[in-house]
Amino acid sequence: MKGAQRSVKNTAKNISLVTLVLLLAVLCAANWLIGMNIAQMPADNLLRRVYDQLFGGAVGYELRSSGVAAAEPSQLALTVDGQLYGVQYNLTDVEAGLAAVQPVWSQALAGGALEEAGEEELEAALSSGDCALLRYHGRIPLSVIAGWMGGSWENGGSLGVKNLVYSAGAGRLFVRASDGNLYAAPAQVGENTLAAAQESFRGMLCAFAGGDYAVYPETLLFDSERLSLPLLEEGAVDLFGTQGSAGLEGLLQAFGFTAYTDFYTEQNGEIRVFVDNSSTLRVGAGGLLQYASAGGDSSVRAYEEGEVRGQSALEAQLDCARLILDEALRAGETDTHAALYAVQQDGEETTLVFMQLYGGVPVLGDSDFATFRFADNGTLTSATIRLQRFVASETRRTVLPARQAAASAMAEERSMMVAYRAEDGTYIPARFYLQQES
Repeated sequence: MKGAQRSVKNTAKNISLVTLVLLLAVLCAANWLIGMNIAQMPADNLLRRVYDQLFGGAVGYELRSSGVAAAEPSQLALTVDGQLYGVQYNLTDVEAGLAAVQPVWSQALAGGALEEAGEEELEAALSSGDCALLRYHGRIPLSVIAGWMGGSWENGGSLGVKNLVYSAGAGRLFVRASDGNLYAAPAQVGENTLAAAQESFRGMLCAFAGGDYAVYPETLLFDSERLSLPLLEEGAVDLFGTQGSAGLEGLLQAFGFTAYTDFYTEQNGEIRVFVDNSSTLRVGAGGLLQYASAGGDSSVRAYEEGEVRGQSALEAQLDCARLILDEALRAGETDTHAALYAVQQDGEETTLVFMQLYGGVPVLGDSDFATFRFADNGTLTSATIRLQRFVASETRRTVLPARQAAASAMAEERSMMVAYRAEDGTYIPARFYLQQES
């Protein structure tokens, strides 16, 4: 009997010891998490999720957010051993370069106060030492770019920008707004961080245009540029075909519908209209998607009302739109990808505009590729997507090198881009001059 009592006591002691050890391990882990820079971790990182569960965070949004950028740069550059190297218009090269320089931009985009700057100040900074450049198509809020890079920016973060330049020699970050105006703020990147990026970055020799051309001083001019791209023919998209049926099911789910949602047909079965109590989705077999919600309700929500606001709300809306676009592109087997082009915030409504790219090069049409409108309570009120499928021709076109294009630019042609445009049914790559926005 006494032996049994001692056994029970020993068991209780062992359980208590195990419990204390587990509690100590949890406390140590929590203390370790507190000491880490959790804010710069992607929202879907396991440690980030544990931290949010333990210490709060925006539970709901941050646990749903993918943390994936809605657009990658079209060009990026970095000074290595006194020489400027850059990559452009190639998804593989840009992704590899971005992985190398992201720590640099995480520190450079640390939230300084923007002030108006002069072109001469930028020109001097470009030649004062090591530099890094990011260029985006369109008008993307500075705070959004900072979030993608792992940094943060609040003051002036709503400013729509397209070019970013960090000058280590000047200790400044220069921001080119979409209207052409130039701003700057103090910025500092650690020497070790910059050195690590320089060691792993690979690109082609290039130079800044500086003050010798009519284009912006930060324009990249490649020494031996030969950008040869295939002509594109438009192929057929059939969302109702045998191969497209599985993709259509995923697309319906992305819009909050199921494969069993009621629908009716129009135009001899070429259009299916899916309806529920709050939303309507018109799906054209050829790739035109039109979504609309009735009243204040919707089958799609970026977040629950009152859950988040401000920058976090915008990030959730971008996340929601990007995930829908991913499903749409898969359903249409388009071999293209989407990139954020513009963010328009008007009162209680946010409009997101996306462009499509083939192999990293924009494909421009008469209408925007995709548009999403969100109400401030997180509901998707409307969306339009124009899916296209392209087939690369064996014929290729060499695009006019940037150095030659910059030499012939006029005073009002401060910016340039490479893009596809349709000519007689064929999409042809070319370099275009862009005028400043008013």
